[in-house]
Amino acid sequence: MSQLLEARRSVRRRVKSLPKYDIFLHRFITVVLTVNMVLILYALISVTFGMTLNGVNFVDSLPLAFYILPMMIILPIMIRAYYLGRTAAWNFVFLMICTVFFGMLSLLVRGFIICLAFNIIAAVALFFMGRFRPEGKLRAAGKKVIAYFIFVNLLGLAFPISTILMGQNPIATTTVIDSPQIKISVPLADFDYPYQNITPTPQLLSDVLDNNFLLDLHVLENDPLSWTRLRTWLVALNDTAIGYSITLTADRAQLAGEDPQTLATTDLIEDVYESHGAALNQIMNVEIIDTINAPYLVLFDMTLSGGEWRELMLRTRNLDLIGFGGLMRTSIYSVDIPRIENASTILRYAASASGIPAGLLVDTFVIDDMLDGDSIAMRLCGLTSTSLQQWQMLSVSCSRSRFSFEMRGDVGEYLVHSYSSSVASRSSYWSLRLGEVGNSTDVLDRTDSVYDDLVVVANDIALAAGNGVEQVTLESLPSLLSAFGDNALSSLRSVIDGTEQGIATYTFRIYAFRAVFLAIDAFDLIML
Repeated sequence: MSQLLEARRSVRRRVKSLPKYDIFLHRFITVVLTVNMVLILYALISVTFGMTLNGVNFVDSLPLAFYILPMMIILPIMIRAYYLGRTAAWNFVFLMICTVFFGMLSLLVRGFIICLAFNIIAAVALFFMGRFRPEGKLRAAGKKVIAYFIFVNLLGLAFPISTILMGQNPIATTTVIDSPQIKISVPLADFDYPYQNITPTPQLLSDVLDNNFLLDLHVLENDPLSWTRLRTWLVALNDTAIGYSITLTADRAQLAGEDPQTLATTDLIEDVYESHGAALNQIMNVEIIDTINAPYLVLFDMTLSGGEWRELMLRTRNLDLIGFGGLMRTSIYSVDIPRIENASTILRYAASASGIPAGLLVDTFVIDDMLDGDSIAMRLCGLTSTSLQQWQMLSVSCSRSRFSFEMRGDVGEYLVHSYSSSVASRSSYWSLRLGEVGNSTDVLDRTDSVYDDLVVVANDIALAAGNGVEQVTLESLPSLLSAFGDNALSSLRSVIDGTEQGIATYTFRIYAFRAVFLAIDAFDLIML
């Protein structure tokens, strides 16, 4: 240690003997510190304004605002102290923290490699040229440190306290003015949950019609049994006035493999589009020929498979910046934009020629990647800002069940409140697809109980409707009947009609999840 300090004093004397270099290093360190501060504040402020532009209330961003406020006070004071008196201790810590974060984030945003290099140089220069000893008497300096420490901690407490209070008290109440259309999904194969057989009896279909529900027949495209079950339902629905849609899902899990190393590739996305095209052809030329009651909408599922979703959420949940950055960059740049746009265009033309309105089912992060018209995270769903404009109708997979599984606990009603605010601000043609109603066990043998009470379901629907969403899809009819009995449909309708307001408390995990994708979008120009 003594040798290191002696070397430090020697280097410092040599540099100070050359005023030109001393001034240059002093200004260089100041500039690096300032740029670090600007980048941090830019990222946080971009997220805050991005949320607001996406239809989310500013109150949702209050915890982040309370996080920004101390930084806006503390960082300029620290940098000013270095510029005027070369105070180095806290600034050296700041540079080291920034160096670590830029190192991890540069796996995704390559432009941060430049920031990383400058921070390393600045940290070394500050170690040799900065003043680590306090000015004046030690006792006076100690008092300043204690006062500064108390001040910083008081400011810093605003963030966790606001998060806790907002999580325990309602932050939003929405009033239902116009009741939304409610669709109930009928899975015709194993998806996130094992297939449960239900027969479309006249009594069941009568209950659906009497309670003013629509149906969504969910088909697994490469499963012959799924198509057989679809024919059974189409025959039964043909003699009714029940409105229904068909959701077509390619077996993306099989295409991606059991242990996906990326969340998407060009070949995988093209295979998904090709599978959708073949399924659409099957519907038009075989399934609904001579059908009186045809589907009013066909949705093509472009969401991540269960395995891909778990890979994404594992790194997000564990705050694994290295793993997340590597996974996202590999996935994003494994997708060729012109090729997936061409695949989307071919499918869109085929859908237009069929004469049946068509749309897409997408993951939630697509919404947060739409602000500046670029195509970053949405590539994982096989979309670009250009191809997205071809599809007027979009359904956003906002499954409270799916999020809760991977976040190790119920994410609460804030999930629906947050995303429904964004969906409603986009288009009246956009809709939400919520989680599994009932108490089901998924294909991984995990018990799902987030919607084991119809009151909870009705509250989420009221939140979505109060925010302006006009159509909501629930998963699923078999689970609903299994959990709540033969009168489940009338019970659900009664609870929905009796719920005039939706109430939401705060879940910072969901806000943070959205913030990640908004932050990526904020630095897309330097992803390189």
